[in-house]
Amino acid sequence: PPLPFVYLGKSLADGTWEVFLGRGDRTIIVQNNSVIDGTYRVDAIKPPLLTFTYLPLNQIQQLTIGVLD
Repeated sequence: PPLPFVYLGKSLADGTWEVFLGRGDRTIIVQNNSVIDGTYRVDAIKPPLLTFTYLPLNQIQQLTIGVLD
């Protein structure tokens, strides 16, 4: 299925990436291994890509998050 998220921004603090995603009227902040609504798991944050697993189908999906800021 298409990713239900919109990329809003990212931040690097103490060597750890946080990515800000929009879904409807929600803003979701994720890091590696975050699970969103029991449906998506964040597997890797390596700009320019964020890699998810869609858990119901064990399907890998990617979202472009831009290069290093």
